[in-house]
Amino acid sequence: MICYQDLALRKKIIIQQKKSKNKNKDKWLMMLFISVFVVNTGYFALSVSRTLEAALMANRIAYLGSVFLPLCMLVSIMNVCRAKHKKWMLGILIGVSIAVFLIAASQGYLPLYYKEVSLIFVNGMAKLSKVYGPLHSVYLIYLIAYFGMMLGTIVKAFASKRSVPYKHAYLLLIIVLLNIMIWGVEQLVYTDFEFLSISYIV
Repeated sequence: MICYQDLALRKKIIIQQKKSKNKNKDKWLMMLFISVFVVNTGYFALSVSRTLEAALMANRIAYLGSVFLPLCMLVSIMNVCRAKHKKWMLGILIGVSIAVFLIAASQGYLPLYYKEVSLIFVNGMAKLSKVYGPLHSVYLIYLIAYFGMMLGTIVKAFASKRSVPYKHAYLLLIIVLLNIMIWGVEQLVYTDFEFLSISYIV
């Protein structure tokens, strides 16, 4: 519990430092930090929940940050690679993100994302025991699709021989791939701790 709280507070401090030092920097990068803070706040709230309803609400908060993370990272990579994007495309991506969040937020209401869900306690911390529903794979497809768009953006910029800081773009891409791998492992292997909360700090 203390670990989750520490992660959330650390991310809040990072956000405040970024605001003070980079007021004129990329707003999408700032939204990325805010999304990570929301995710870790949700994880912390889940760990201290004492009822299933509270735990599900905390999990929804975590997903609220999670679904917008790939969007923020994609736009940040596009900005780093100086790739142009139209407003209508951004509108579609935001709409898809909202749709994915609504699917994930259906937990506890509809058997779409989770068929069954219950609250358990491990070492004093709350954790959801889940049976995945028919639309649970939508989130994985969503993450992979964003990873493909990020990779495509970098490859296109490289092919066009643009003078851009590729190291920053590659770093963001590696972080996304790492998070997808950790998320996938957590779906297959039972753990007492949400390792994504640590990987997001990276």
